[in-house]
Amino acid sequence: MNPMEQLRKARPAHLDTPVDEGTRAAELTHAMAQFRPAKPARARKIAKPVWGLGLVGVAAATAVAVGITATGGTTSAPSAPAVAQGAQPAAVKLSAKQVLLVAAESSLKAKAGSGAYWYVESTSGNADIVGTKVRYTVNSLGRSETWIARSPKVDSWWISQNLGTKPAPGSEAAWKRDGSPTTWSVKGAKRGATGKRVIDSKAGKPFGNPINVGDKVADLAGKNVSFAELQTLPTTAAALKARLLQGYAGHGTESNDPQDADAWLFQVTSGLLSSMPVKPAVRAAAYQVLAGLDGVRSLGEVTDALGRKGQGIGRAENWPNGQYERQIIVDPQTGVLLTDQIVAVHAGGQWAGAKPGTVVNWNAITKAAWTDDKPVKP
Repeated sequence: MNPMEQLRKARPAHLDTPVDEGTRAAELTHAMAQFRPAKPARARKIAKPVWGLGLVGVAAATAVAVGITATGGTTSAPSAPAVAQGAQPAAVKLSAKQVLLVAAESSLKAKAGSGAYWYVESTSGNADIVGTKVRYTVNSLGRSETWIARSPKVDSWWISQNLGTKPAPGSEAAWKRDGSPTTWSVKGAKRGATGKRVIDSKAGKPFGNPINVGDKVADLAGKNVSFAELQTLPTTAAALKARLLQGYAGHGTESNDPQDADAWLFQVTSGLLSSMPVKPAVRAAAYQVLAGLDGVRSLGEVTDALGRKGQGIGRAENWPNGQYERQIIVDPQTGVLLTDQIVAVHAGGQWAGAKPGTVVNWNAITKAAWTDDKPVKP
């Protein structure tokens, strides 16, 4: 079943009263128009998860109803405004499944592209709760480049730079009351033991290294794969889901913490969409896999850490250190995955004290395209 057929089946029953084809087409056009960004991006923008933590999925209903600000703060959930007499009513909010199926349909229209490297550039942030006199949030920022070579005879590269740490928006006053420190000592796990790490406001120098192991250039569902293998991934949702689940062993991708299959698939499939050079039909199939998972919910329009607007899709998860919601921000009009982020629900551990709705970790793609340029190695 193609995405448009699935989208028609996902249409709410109360909207299935007989109408002429012109009206029905206008409805779909109007719905999809709500997702158009204010400024069309020149380059493809997709998102890459910063890490693969072991998670345990729970029903999305456990997530608290808060508005999200992707810079570390929180806002109250907006209430629906009253519609004045004679005014145009607000657009109907589509379900998570409908949003993802629109993204799948858009992905099919993209060109495959060509070039020596698949180049992905991203910025990221990770929150810490700090302070001696008063507690507040700081964000450690970073930038990275991934160069995946088409040829197995050429090295693929990963280049990263620490951009320093600064108070999160809304935390500046508390930071000043704490004496305006430029370094912070925070708790951090070191091979299973609780240790200390120091974060600094100063940026670091770029560093990098080759990432290929022979012809293997990426980790897909817990297995190293080559560029050629990525190009031959299944193009139907059922077959792609089965292929990804070959790597599922009941726990997270980088830990032994239990993780249910749907939570694992949400994470792995989002990673495929965010960073891997796959065919447009594979991207479409990946969105259809996400649309079929239990517990996904639509967040409506969300603004990411870079100020870009997209449609948010979330799934609540229980971790050993608390409850969180894993979210992706998508532009369904282009099929591009903009940002992958983790939002606190009832946070603990490193993020203990983070208010519900705080984005504690995010990764936003700023550029993703085929190129014949070569990496500038640090």
